[in-house]
Amino acid sequence: MTTDTGPDVTALPPLPQGAPDGCPFAPPPGTDGLQRSAPLSKVALPDGSWAWLATTHELVREILTHSGFSANPRSAGFPRWNLPGGTDLPMSMTHADPPLHTELRGMVAGEFTPRRIRRLRPDIERITLARCEAVERLPQPFDFVTEFATPIPALAISLLLGVPADALDFFERNVRLVLAHDDLESAERDQAKLALLEYVMKLIEQKRAEPDDNLLSKLMTDHPSLSDLDLVSFVALLLFAGFSTTAHMIELSALTLIQRPELAERARRDPSVIPALVEELLRYHAVVRDSPRRAAVADVRIGDVTIGAGEGVITSVQAANWDPAAFPAPEEIDPDRPRNPRHLAFGHGIHVCLGVALARLELEVVLEHLVTRYPDLRLAVPADEIRYRTTTHLHGCYELPVDLGLSGAA
Repeated sequence: MTTDTGPDVTALPPLPQGAPDGCPFAPPPGTDGLQRSAPLSKVALPDGSWAWLATTHELVREILTHSGFSANPRSAGFPRWNLPGGTDLPMSMTHADPPLHTELRGMVAGEFTPRRIRRLRPDIERITLARCEAVERLPQPFDFVTEFATPIPALAISLLLGVPADALDFFERNVRLVLAHDDLESAERDQAKLALLEYVMKLIEQKRAEPDDNLLSKLMTDHPSLSDLDLVSFVALLLFAGFSTTAHMIELSALTLIQRPELAERARRDPSVIPALVEELLRYHAVVRDSPRRAAVADVRIGDVTIGAGEGVITSVQAANWDPAAFPAPEEIDPDRPRNPRHLAFGHGIHVCLGVALARLELEVVLEHLVTRYPDLRLAVPADEIRYRTTTHLHGCYELPVDLGLSGAA
């Protein structure tokens, strides 16, 4: 964050936050005005610092591919306001710059290619079917977030890491507490974080003693110089990148299908549209808010604006994905929308999300099951009673009470 020689923060417009009336998924009020008149502008952050805010698709892409910016939160001027913890662990490719980033990403990129991930489809199908059968046995209504959206990506990550079956419930519960809790200083969260850390260290010890063909063992085998702390840091990154965002996308996608039944009906009639629908839902929801973030390591000229060395930048992927210059009528969910330009839900440039293929696979499998098994899926509360995470780092629902609409349900 830039505070030392920057502008008078009290004179700056505040960072747009919250949701506009009538659409909890749209960019915060005031974003569209900045997009039109000052798409790269200085804003005051809630912690008293300031940063540049980029709000157009073109600007966000340019900044995320520019070598004059650092992704390292320890860089001078980096906007650290409300970032999740864990950025000081040594192996964090999300926050590393080249050449370290290139080295770290190269260690695991081969495990996340579309071809490798496609092999996981039977496992993701099995996990999703098991959750479907589990929620069908529940009394209706139930909380979709806790019982469905959260377990699926947690179990998918468990599968990649080789978590034993008898530890899955413990692992999923503590992952949810650590990554889905709003209060970063919560005692409950801290306890779950410690329990999860102790378990991951134990899992690493087990994998060193008895390697298997899962990702953690492969990392140890292929890169024997990695320390236990390096491996813990990688697991933390995988959990944050592969669990929280996908869980929120599952719940928001389900809500969208309930509120726009014509989309569910079209996918039910023609499952081949589901991949395109997933892409459009990713654009529309953009669960990561006020990110990615960067700090200029030298003076950088962007258009007619110079961002000084040591000044921070927030690139709003959410605003970029609702930029009407790139996506006409962005408030509409249109599976037939041209795929070029592409949405930025997974970021852009060298730091584009490593788990793109896995997230897409999970969402495609989940949506297919939802539209085919539950044509009468419905909300169990009025829509205006749903509580959204509109001021946190990740957007989603706190809870989503639903009824599967199955005759004879318990």
